[in-house]
Amino acid sequence: MKILNKSFLILIIITSLSACNNYLDVNTDPNNPTANVVGPELTLPAAQNGSYAALVGSQNRLGLIMSNQWAGDVTNFTSGNEDEYRFNITSTFYGSVWNNQYLVTDKLQSIINKNSDENVYYTAIAKILKVHNMQYVVDLYGDCPYTEAFQRGVNYQPAYDSASSVYISMYAELEEAISLISSATDAAINPGSNDVMLGGAMGTWTKLANTLRLKLLVRASSSSDATMQTFVNSKWSGLASAQFLDNNVTINPGYSIDAGKQNYFWDTYGYDATGSRTQSNKFFVGSQYFIEYLKASGNVLPIGSYDARLAKMFTTASGSGGDFQGVVQGADDPANPSIGLSYIGPGLLVSGTQSGLFFTATESLFLQSEAVLKGHLTGSAETLFKAAITSSFSNYGLSSTTYLAGISSLSGIGWTNSASKDLEAIRRQKWVALHGVDGAENFIESNRAGSPNLPLPLIASKSHRPYRLLYPSSELSGNTANVPAVSDSQIFSPSIFWQN
Repeated sequence: MKILNKSFLILIIITSLSACNNYLDVNTDPNNPTANVVGPELTLPAAQNGSYAALVGSQNRLGLIMSNQWAGDVTNFTSGNEDEYRFNITSTFYGSVWNNQYLVTDKLQSIINKNSDENVYYTAIAKILKVHNMQYVVDLYGDCPYTEAFQRGVNYQPAYDSASSVYISMYAELEEAISLISSATDAAINPGSNDVMLGGAMGTWTKLANTLRLKLLVRASSSSDATMQTFVNSKWSGLASAQFLDNNVTINPGYSIDAGKQNYFWDTYGYDATGSRTQSNKFFVGSQYFIEYLKASGNVLPIGSYDARLAKMFTTASGSGGDFQGVVQGADDPANPSIGLSYIGPGLLVSGTQSGLFFTATESLFLQSEAVLKGHLTGSAETLFKAAITSSFSNYGLSSTTYLAGISSLSGIGWTNSASKDLEAIRRQKWVALHGVDGAENFIESNRAGSPNLPLPLIASKSHRPYRLLYPSSELSGNTANVPAVSDSQIFSPSIFWQN
């Protein structure tokens, strides 16, 4: 889809995610327009693009390393990913994850603050995206500012809300968004092309809101807290007849092969506007464990079935005769240094103008399958599980028929009518399907479920990957009085309410 060039101008002005260290540092100079002085029709596409950039940038990279899917090219770089492999979690470790999500969510809040009968659809979309973004903050950090955040100059030191209370608040925001859409009057202006994700298809926005409600409940249901369990149990009936996302939410504000206008994933992990490989493209390769698992080579456990998505997710290793090779995380050399390595593949890096995957029907179907399997929703968990895999294959233009036949009797990988093993299969298949699309989700899910059980990097300093991140230095210096103290033991043992 296309939007006016002025939208790209505003997008460039107000989505410089990496340029700010404090999520409350908002430029209010009237000569330099920000979301304070422009309408929601211009703020929305910028905030949507910023949300996508926050999703697939450093947050995605962190998750893909922590979930043992990416490694570094040790044949051409030294000391790459060392902090990640050693689990050296400090206040400077991936602080951009926190900062980027707060920066872009602040833009979304500015849209919400302009709510009116005319802007009601914009408000609803902003609320839905706000929840989408802030769930990552809660799931990666725990307690965080929410009710006092985003006050634009009124409160520079917002209090922290408990992680569980933020979940409850986010669920309420989704309910409000759905209500806004369903009760909109004729005065409501449809965003149309200013909505660079769904083109103003408000029915699909409602489906995304329902899917995010489902995601909150599925994750929160893992909590042993009695109050949270009461809340979760009170909400399942409200999803009994809900429609969930059945197509991908993508984004394309008119990407072009020009500096600052390429798809953010491509621009970060692929090629710049001149056609030169980025440093990230040269550095990131597949982890040996993940590649061998997809190959079903028998060199790693569990042994699955050959997965045709492998050739879309990674390039073949030069000199390998069409084979694929990764790097064991923490190793000094690949197993066979003479044949080269497999880098990010053509199914993820299509072109600088490719539409970005923001939320997939695949994830929606896996969430539904888990909810049905656990008895929270009605339907066929098996059918939803297989549909999710098919959806993932379709994203790469592939058929899932051969693969589904190959895993049909594989416990913990295919559907075998054993509740515990089928739940493990859902989580392992989600881990594969979200590779490259949403690495953080894979990292978060492994902390929720302990599944799939992934080998640690060779130089890991702990017996378990971190369960959470430390608050960033920007927050420690800018909101000192309110930042909770987090100990090393909290980082490496369950400390967020839904973790067990």
